[in-house]
Amino acid sequence: MSRIIISYRRADSAAISGRIFDRLASHYGDDAVFMDIDKIPFGTDFRDHIRKVLAGGDILLAVIGPSWLGKASDGTSRIKDEADPVRVEIESALRQKTLIIPVLVDGASMPSVADLPDPLRDLAYLNAAPIDVGRDFRAHMDRLIRSIDEVLGHVRATPAQAGTRRSGARVALITLSIIALVLIGGATFMFLAPMPEATKQPAPESTATLPASLPAPATTAPREIASPAAPVPAPSAAAPRSGPGPATYRVLANVSGGVQNLRSGPAVRYPLVVAIPAGASGITLGACRPAEDGTRPWCAAKWRTYSGFISSCCIVDERSGAAPQVE
Repeated sequence: MSRIIISYRRADSAAISGRIFDRLASHYGDDAVFMDIDKIPFGTDFRDHIRKVLAGGDILLAVIGPSWLGKASDGTSRIKDEADPVRVEIESALRQKTLIIPVLVDGASMPSVADLPDPLRDLAYLNAAPIDVGRDFRAHMDRLIRSIDEVLGHVRATPAQAGTRRSGARVALITLSIIALVLIGGATFMFLAPMPEATKQPAPESTATLPASLPAPATTAPREIASPAAPVPAPSAAAPRSGPGPATYRVLANVSGGVQNLRSGPAVRYPLVVAIPAGASGITLGACRPAEDGTRPWCAAKWRTYSGFISSCCIVDERSGAAPQVE
């Protein structure tokens, strides 16, 4: 099986890298896309770990944002540090002749040769694929996938994957056939079932022999008229609605990067649980408290099937538009 490995710097492009992973996984399958190379077992030399991961890959996507070079505490670029994990990933891929596709996000441009250490300078000459985080994200990802398909020889058409898709198509076809048979059987039963005979009304007596002065008997049943003395019952009152449920929140439409991250802890240093897209609603909050890293307060949150913590900076109450209350 071909493998696509995503390399990124967390402080630079964690959110958009998560979206890229989800799109690729939906196209190639979860087992074909690998992310977070730096999840290294304790006591393991991270350089050896990265080399082993890259040895099983066919393509390395280097996600490059505006801060990809990294800024160390002394003002130098982290990419020039030999122990920088991102540098080790790119350097190992170049040394192992793994195909590298630079992916530019958030308006970033390719680093120049002068920006890179000697072992990474070949990266500056690679043709990059820009990915927009806004409305063009889907179109840009489709173009990237077509390029990857050409490199991998249309990996989606491999026998195992094709067999899986054919099996899924057969299951769907069988399900639709059963539904159609049930509907046809029901319609046939209703058509062939004997209709109940209508109650025959006695024929009206002939009025030819009645005197002309007498009115002819009515041929239809008299209309039932409500007695004036009997008040018409008022319609039953609808049951009173219960009070409003718990407040739900939505992500601001203009949130930076187009997503708001749900993390496993109340600070940006905690792992990403899911990137919630701009405008998404239905977020419920627990207690809000000051952040561990001195930023805006964080709140315990749940969205769909995901639970974690979310910054209060970019969410508002769906009904009132107010920001979350911090205890």
